[in-house]
Amino acid sequence: MQLWDRLRSVTRSLGQGFYYWILVLALLLPNIVLSIVMQQPMIGRVLNILLMLPLYMLLLLGVKRPGRIYWGLGVLVLLHAFQLVLLTIFSGSVVAVDMILNLFTSEPDEAGELLSNILWPIIGVGGFYLLTFVVAWLSARDRRGLTPRFRRRTGLVALLCLLIALPTYIGAKRRFPYLHLRAEVYPMSVFYNMYLATKKLHQVLHYDRTSEDFTFHAQSERPREEREIYVLILGETSRAYSWSLYGYPRSTTPRLDSMDRSGLITFSDVLTQSNTTYKSIPIILSHADASRPDELPRVKGILSAFREAGFYTAYITNQPGNHSYVDFFAMQGDEHHPIRKELRKTKRRLYDSDMLPYLSRLMASDHAKLFVVLHTYGSHFSYRDRYPQEEGFFPIDHRYSGSTADSLMLRNAYDNAIRQTDKFITSVIDMLASGDRAASMLYISDHGEDVFDDDRERFLHSSPDVSYYQLHVPLLLWSSSSWRQAHPQLFASARANEREAISSNSVFHTLLELAGIRTPYRNDRLSLVSSKFRGGVRFYLNDRYECVPIEDLDLPEEDLRLFREKGLKFTPPSLSLAPRK
Repeated sequence: MQLWDRLRSVTRSLGQGFYYWILVLALLLPNIVLSIVMQQPMIGRVLNILLMLPLYMLLLLGVKRPGRIYWGLGVLVLLHAFQLVLLTIFSGSVVAVDMILNLFTSEPDEAGELLSNILWPIIGVGGFYLLTFVVAWLSARDRRGLTPRFRRRTGLVALLCLLIALPTYIGAKRRFPYLHLRAEVYPMSVFYNMYLATKKLHQVLHYDRTSEDFTFHAQSERPREEREIYVLILGETSRAYSWSLYGYPRSTTPRLDSMDRSGLITFSDVLTQSNTTYKSIPIILSHADASRPDELPRVKGILSAFREAGFYTAYITNQPGNHSYVDFFAMQGDEHHPIRKELRKTKRRLYDSDMLPYLSRLMASDHAKLFVVLHTYGSHFSYRDRYPQEEGFFPIDHRYSGSTADSLMLRNAYDNAIRQTDKFITSVIDMLASGDRAASMLYISDHGEDVFDDDRERFLHSSPDVSYYQLHVPLLLWSSSSWRQAHPQLFASARANEREAISSNSVFHTLLELAGIRTPYRNDRLSLVSSKFRGGVRFYLNDRYECVPIEDLDLPEEDLRLFREKGLKFTPPSLSLAPRK
């Protein structure tokens, strides 16, 4: 009690002016941090401070006891806390559209895995802002208010800052027309992102109505009785950089490395069109892509096309449901098996290998033509939960958290998860090779991952500012000997396109041509098994659902160096002509 009384005595002696500046700085803290770490133009960094500081100053000058106003800003303060915690995960990122959508599309167990590994940042930031509310309480209870002289002088300083900030913005706007306060200045940027997220959620909620009349008009070009199977494996958070098949020095894909290459094609230069699952997977599963994202509410997915063409279709997933187009497309098949719901009662922890019995049963069925999607949980954080601990190859000698100090353990766990993906893919190939059907399998990851790879100390994915590690993904095609004998020209074309510049939107068109399905929505210029394939400008669907050429992403030199080292093609800027949305 003596300590508490002494603290109260000290704070009272400092007066309302002390409380005022503490609360102003607490409100401004996210802007200060973002102006240091965020990848944005210098004018954005300046405006983050120069514009928001006087606004916060004037706001707290509204009453004599600023603590009362601070308490009234509780929602904004919670947003500040969320933003600062976010910066411990995605250095230099604001609360973005994708992150807001994740709040509504993530299952509790998925969110729990992440939160359990960032517990200390949450405690630290939460403790800080709890202390600011204590300061606000002391201010509100202090009978002394801000003096008229203090309010007058401080108000003049704030107005002077505004008089500098506004002409600065107007001048910058004339020079850079693309500059918007809603994009550059926190928290206006977050409020705008909330607006965009609300629009996307509205589209998702009305998907059944907006897509009900859509049809592919799909037809098979091959005999109805021909026994064949096509399998699409959707990887999760698997980056090409960490595959030994793509040159990684660690042995992370030993089974694929040793496989006979006569039936296996490794496409070396493949970039995802989004670094989030609920955007990248719909692009893979439909003809909508980064240049046409607004088509998603009106179209159906690839399972519908295969069904129309006479295939029996199944979607088997180890993913948590995310209440988005991914789930909608998954339910358009003849069978839909979310194994986390179906097997949770019998198994405490599920792995991608738990999907294999479903595939085995389908292969033994009487259906002549099969199309199966296997949606893995791959290398999604928490990495150590993606594989049985007894199958860990790289050592994990202690429990880790999502922090820089545990970067080695995180890398080891991530690489172990890649080895598990290698085991899963080759298990599927072995099953298909031993069956009596002509078979082809396509594997692609939805996006990559940052794992504290360089001095930027970036971690995870879904950040508004994407990196090489999130963009470059593995893409594999395997075909059985009987399929290759039946369709030699298609396989030869795929081999010829092995080193072409490819985007993830090619998967939809490739699968349709692999299976001999004709539809007005198939574009052979995007099909990897077509001699008509043409690589060109590659696009990315950014956080605000704008279509941006890869070359216009303003990637830092660290990423550009890796693009050069990996031999990834950049389209000359003069060809980057597609419109942005």
